[in-house]
Amino acid sequence: MIATYLITFREGLEAALIVGILLSCARAFKLEKAQRYISSGVVMGLILSLAFAWLFSTVIGGFEGSIEKIYEGLLMFGGALLITHLIVWMKYRGKEIQDRLNKKIEQSTKTGALWTLAVIAMMSVVKEGVETVIFFQALMAQAGGSAPIISGALGVLSAVLLAIIIFYTTKKVPVKSFFNYTAYFLVFISAGLLAHGVVELQGASWLPTFVKPLYDLTSVLSEKEGFGALLKAGFGYDANPSLMAVMAYLAYFGAMLRWLVRTK
Repeated sequence: MIATYLITFREGLEAALIVGILLSCARAFKLEKAQRYISSGVVMGLILSLAFAWLFSTVIGGFEGSIEKIYEGLLMFGGALLITHLIVWMKYRGKEIQDRLNKKIEQSTKTGALWTLAVIAMMSVVKEGVETVIFFQALMAQAGGSAPIISGALGVLSAVLLAIIIFYTTKKVPVKSFFNYTAYFLVFISAGLLAHGVVELQGASWLPTFVKPLYDLTSVLSEKEGFGALLKAGFGYDANPSLMAVMAYLAYFGAMLRWLVRTK
């Protein structure tokens, strides 16, 4: 799925950029020991991310009935919130990432506290790994339980390959521009998660239904098969949504689009 690929690519790229910057700075300072610390931090971050993924899927994700609807609704709300955080981060902090990390690594080399480099690398990987797990679980719930493992793995692999190109060739990728374009695409995904979360909580009687359905396009484009199923998995398409779900989608999408345009 495109949404899964984009999420894992976006998250994998952010972590790869941070680790790549750390390794590039360590190489510039000619500190082989620092590179080993950074590599150790990456490995530990991957281990912790996998542990969280296992815990999240086997222990936290085992709900049924109305409890499952509440869990999935809150999960989608959480996913929408985290994606919104990513969008804001991309607009305001993407440009600062390299300068900020350069200062950290320089301070570490001066004080001799090379272990802090391992911590920075580890936390970067863990942060992106945890967010990816949450996004992935939310998209799986939105897609009705299907597991787009291949597209997710391709997203991570693409991010790693792009990071290698960025830091081991003379070409420079305009990261800030990439973040800006990606932000618009992520708004669609986040709005879909938000609207689908509303539907799930309505199914659990946590939210009022009011008008359901507001319209019905099932005979034209069903969400259970073909292109409609793809739209549902990626962007939260609903062939027969409730009034509140449509209002939530339009309100979020309109507000975020207006904000992105005004903060160019």
